[in-house]
Amino acid sequence: MDFLIVGNGMFGAAIARHLAPYAKVTVVGPGPRADGSGGYGAHHDEGRIIGDLSRDVVWSELNRRARDSMTELDPTLITPCGALTATTRDGASYLDVAALLREQSGADIRTLTADAACAGFPMVRFGPDETILHQPAAGHFSPRRYVTLATQSAQGDGATITSGTVRVLRTSATGMEAELDDGRRLGAEAAVVASGAFAADSDLLPVPVALRAKSEVYVMAELDDEQAAELDAMPCIIRTAGHPELADLYVLPPIRYPDGRTYLKFGANTMIDHWLPNPAAVRAWYDHGDDDGPLPALREALAGLLPDVRVRSWHTRRCGDAYTAHRHPYIDILEPGRLIIALGGNGRGAQAADAVGELTADLAVTGRWQSGLPRDAFRHVPADGPWNGMTLLRDQAR
Repeated sequence: MDFLIVGNGMFGAAIARHLAPYAKVTVVGPGPRADGSGGYGAHHDEGRIIGDLSRDVVWSELNRRARDSMTELDPTLITPCGALTATTRDGASYLDVAALLREQSGADIRTLTADAACAGFPMVRFGPDETILHQPAAGHFSPRRYVTLATQSAQGDGATITSGTVRVLRTSATGMEAELDDGRRLGAEAAVVASGAFAADSDLLPVPVALRAKSEVYVMAELDDEQAAELDAMPCIIRTAGHPELADLYVLPPIRYPDGRTYLKFGANTMIDHWLPNPAAVRAWYDHGDDDGPLPALREALAGLLPDVRVRSWHTRRCGDAYTAHRHPYIDILEPGRLIIALGGNGRGAQAADAVGELTADLAVTGRWQSGLPRDAFRHVPADGPWNGMTLLRDQAR
């Protein structure tokens, strides 16, 4: 059977990697933007956190599987630096999941007081009401490099990579047909839609699903070489402590980027985050969205966490992600034998992408759910179904 994978980002590349050994695969996705700044996709970056711990047991298992499989792809793909997750007692979900992971799989997740965490990692500051979960085996990786390696692996198994943007996906007499924005048409017996935020309210899904695209903002804080060296032992950090304008801060240690500069990358959910109603709105956000508004609050949050950091220059960046109605990715068959979806990173899909790709490939080949993970956790919700997914921060404040 031959498959057309719509989307060449994290999910698309992961699916291609795991599907190409068993089927004929063509991957189609956008090339570089007109300004030469890379394609429309969140994977055009060098830093993503990867570790087992999540607020949710299902995501934690996806993370674990992905980490192991990524190491098989390339042992050097993940940079081990550890990760700290700082949460308060009223944010018990991380603590409960950590306890379960320790019990079920012996995961090395250590509970630290704020004082102990600050003593072990003197560059950080935590408050006395915070509990710190330390994952020594966690780290970060380059999503850009992962996509390159996974795509190369798929090509080694015969996959074809085509540059282009699919505008419409239709059922045809022989399976599925994709119409590209330049007028080209690509056909296959079946299609897998893995185009992230661009699938929301698009013509890619004959069966509409509850999927929302959201704007995302992050900051690139440029460091000089001396400051980067001083932070050499810094772990990845996730902090859930409240801020009037932010939630769920994440910070990565210094990473050297292709422009030769070293940056601390960090971000959070912000008060300017908004739903992007269709693919045109997603592109407009990438091209010229207003992303400067959260910078003062983000700088304040970083100063509270890393009070001694010296930043040479500040830069905001934009990306987008897809959110589902139940907070897990949709990995499901929309039309038997013809159309499969793998959608919804929910702000955390990069580190789990390889596992999502493996589950999707298996479903595509066999037509059956064979994983030990619960099937219902990944079923799609119809567009008119209940929304139990993310609520924008600005809506929570009302």
